[in-house]
Amino acid sequence: MSDILSQDEVDALLQGVEEGEVNTEPEKAPSEGIQPFDLTSQAQIIQSSLPGLESINEHFSKIQRVSISNFINQIIKINPEGIKFTKYGEFMQFLPVPSSINIIELKPLPGKGLVVFEAGLVFAILEFFFGSPGSSEIKTENRPFTALEQRVIARLLDICLNDYKNAWAQLSEINPVCLGSETNPNYVNILNASDVVIKSSFSIEFGEFVGKFHIVLPNVMLEPVKEQLNSGALGNDRASEDSQWERKLLNNLYNTYVGISVEIDRIELPVRDILNLQTGDIIALGKSMTDEFTLRVEGVEKFYCLPGYHHGSQAVKITRPIELNGMERSEKNG
Repeated sequence: MSDILSQDEVDALLQGVEEGEVNTEPEKAPSEGIQPFDLTSQAQIIQSSLPGLESINEHFSKIQRVSISNFINQIIKINPEGIKFTKYGEFMQFLPVPSSINIIELKPLPGKGLVVFEAGLVFAILEFFFGSPGSSEIKTENRPFTALEQRVIARLLDICLNDYKNAWAQLSEINPVCLGSETNPNYVNILNASDVVIKSSFSIEFGEFVGKFHIVLPNVMLEPVKEQLNSGALGNDRASEDSQWERKLLNNLYNTYVGISVEIDRIELPVRDILNLQTGDIIALGKSMTDEFTLRVEGVEKFYCLPGYHHGSQAVKITRPIELNGMERSEKNG
């Protein structure tokens, strides 16, 4: 101190402090732009990304797209919206009534989680399931779901859990089980309000409607596999991850109906003759009943065939496939 202030200056400073002329209270720092940090908050302690879980969600959305499209007989789009660490109480307080809140276990993982279908999504799926064309304006009714609606929701949940099990197969074998369902979030108390959960959200688009559903898992449930989820090492490459989804897609394609037509012949006529065609006119073709006809699948030439009868009905018998490359097929169809 003596190197900076003289003895007289030090004495004067001490006297000012004793007499109250010098303020020794520190000035308060401005609080603008400062947010408190709670060191006891689990969400702030463990906040991180889980690339392995994001990969599972991506795979799950692909499988769900096929399953739900078949369930409601309507092509849909499903997109994962990432994962978010939040407190259980914060998530539940924003859920409207009614919501389809389904309590699940993922054995052998510990704890209980939730699959939550938002009310708008539930009523939209119900409309499509019962044959309505649907619209972007879905009326959400403030009432419990009827017994019939609950059965449809239960079937939807079964599809969701089965697809989630298949998506997890790349990391670990789990057995999803539904323990019960509620429509009011106040009646669902599987965790403390301060417990941290990992929320995976998915958006579903079909027709003009867009809705969401969420899979909510407590942090403790994922602890046994947290290392794999953090590293993203799922034990399979992308091709093998998608193999189950591809097989399911192929199985559905095999059951898809396509149109088949048989072409007898093609001829050309002047426009004048076509305009003068009347009922009873005869158009002579260049083929006889012993010549091969062309069988088309969705407009594409696939086989040659011969006409005839089968069990009293007109029919054709396939004689040989048509082998055309892309250019020849395009010219032939043109």
